[in-house]
Amino acid sequence: MDMPTTLLAPALLSRTELHALVWAEPLRHLAGRFGISDQSLAKLCDGFNIPRPRPGHWNKVAAGKEIAVPALPPAKAGMDEKIEITRHPDGGASSTAHAALAAARQNGKAVRGADRLSDPHPIIAGWLANRREAIARGRLVYDIWPNRPVRAAPFTPIERRRLRILDTLFKALEAEKIVIAETDRHGPVARSGKDEIAFQLRPRLKEVRQLLTLEEGRWHGSGKQNRRELVETDVLVFEVKRWLPGDLPRLWQDGRKGMIEDRVGDILATLLAAFPMMAAAREEAEERQRLREAEERCRQVLAQELKLDRERFRCFLEQVGRWREAELARDFLMALRAAIPDSSLEIGGTPAAEWLEWAHGHVQAHDPLAQGSSAVLRSISDVTETTYRER
Repeated sequence: MDMPTTLLAPALLSRTELHALVWAEPLRHLAGRFGISDQSLAKLCDGFNIPRPRPGHWNKVAAGKEIAVPALPPAKAGMDEKIEITRHPDGGASSTAHAALAAARQNGKAVRGADRLSDPHPIIAGWLANRREAIARGRLVYDIWPNRPVRAAPFTPIERRRLRILDTLFKALEAEKIVIAETDRHGPVARSGKDEIAFQLRPRLKEVRQLLTLEEGRWHGSGKQNRRELVETDVLVFEVKRWLPGDLPRLWQDGRKGMIEDRVGDILATLLAAFPMMAAAREEAEERQRLREAEERCRQVLAQELKLDRERFRCFLEQVGRWREAELARDFLMALRAAIPDSSLEIGGTPAAEWLEWAHGHVQAHDPLAQGSSAVLRSISDVTETTYRER
């Protein structure tokens, strides 16, 4: 599915017209045509009581499942039937993305899916060799759609068509210095520098009813006669399996606009336009992360400095407390000395004079100023973040 390029904004639509549009194509594509973000368009629909597709809707459509479109409910009291949509200056698909995609389309070579698979790309050649070996040895291969192992068989026409298209795309990407590799699940991935884009080319699925076998019927045991199963169609879908910047398209499929073979050039242009934008977005994210980490380091340093300052002031207050205690003890010692009539009087076997000298020595040791003012300041400067934690 290509991203529409015709801008519709500014527009004045009825609720009925907007309801028909939002059920005709994915919201982000329609929002890009209006020049607004898909979130803005979703809020607009909700504000005007217009039902919109829920997540997974377009995947079900791509799988061929028929989904009933809910009817448009009546407008609420006082609600306008006309909706004016004005393009946001920075809304919708970014002008940068449009410019990059237009430049890639203009500068790129004309590319179309090949009609024959000659001199296949190494990855394609590996897939072909693995299938031939599996057939020769009668091995089972995993089939992702029925989700079960099946007997290896030659590639079907739709599978060979898929290989031809991927072969053309792989070679065109490598001609532009893009590295093509496989994921751990053997899916293709394009890499440029630190960035990568995983993608897949798969048949569109549709749900069918299959008659139950006798054994399946006995297992169900409820009178059920058929089961639902997803089967492949002849319609190919190319899907980018990650977010692309600037609302670049991520999905193409066979349809009225042409076959995938005719749109390989547009897929190539989109991938080539995406890589520089992804690199810029990654670098911006890395710069934001670097700034956050720098801010966090500054915050931690400031917190440590504040904590150290508090611990040093705590030491200062302790010195103040000791000084006051020493001053009080000194006054008491002076009063005690005056109250003793005879310093030779023995108390506990020790003369009173010696007791007074003992008290004087402890008072001097307790007084921080007795060691000099520089000693007081040195004790404060020696405080670290762990000084009081270790006590």
